[in-house]
Amino acid sequence: MKKIRYSIIVLAMLVLTLILSGCFPTAPTGTCEFTANILLTVYRLPDNTSAVFGTISSGETHAVLAHTAEGWVGFDPGIAQAGNIGLAHHRWVQLNATLSPSCLAGIDLVTLSDVQADVAASGS
Repeated sequence: MKKIRYSIIVLAMLVLTLILSGCFPTAPTGTCEFTANILLTVYRLPDNTSAVFGTISSGETHAVLAHTAEGWVGFDPGIAQAGNIGLAHHRWVQLNATLSPSCLAGIDLVTLSDVQADVAASGS
């Protein structure tokens, strides 16, 4: 019985030490966002040869929902798009000197093929 009590006390102290030292993972705070510093072209796909969707004015901020290894960030344009969900709903801007989100490590990394597959599945 003494060994069990001792083990429980040691375990409780260990847990308390971990909590106080901040070793437990915490949920990320905030969202990953980008703000346009200049007028930016928005594309339908993460490819500058794809259809142009529109533009983002300087000062507009959007949450980053996906990104590619080639430097594109996908976001929700805030416009209803019948049937488009997931990556098919995202619109894309190329990450460059005018965009500097530092939080991309926590965002889904996708490929152009992934986006094209979602677009094909949505029928748009």
